[in-house]
Amino acid sequence: MFSCYYGKTFELRGSILGFAELNEFQLLPVDDTAAQTPFAYLQSLEEPNIGFIVADPFSLYPDYQIELSEPEKTALGASDPKEVIVLVIVTVAEPFDRSTVNLLAPLLIHRTNFQGRQIVLPPDSPYTTKTALPERRHEEEASC
Repeated sequence: MFSCYYGKTFELRGSILGFAELNEFQLLPVDDTAAQTPFAYLQSLEEPNIGFIVADPFSLYPDYQIELSEPEKTALGASDPKEVIVLVIVTVAEPFDRSTVNLLAPLLIHRTNFQGRQIVLPPDSPYTTKTALPERRHEEEASC
């Protein structure tokens, strides 16, 4: 899904909740099915022991919607929401199909300047921090 962004450095400016000291991350494939999976690995470049499994929320939840505020667009350097990649952090469980995703606090990354930040959606949002993974289905590869 995000193979064209693998190896790119994303500047998240300490915005990942609980990891304020970490700024630079790279998106890496989780396995050899990189083109077919909505999952990727977001690796810290400053702390090799820190990384997150992330997912494309729109592949997993086609009805997922967020609205970017003007301050968020400005912080990312985006004038149009289509300029932004949206990722959600996966909390991995055993077995994997019991894993959850945080739809309430997505990561937003500009597609060309690679500036990003984690945001927290408003309290009246219909999303939670522990949304169950849907049954896996095959999706067409998203374009970059």
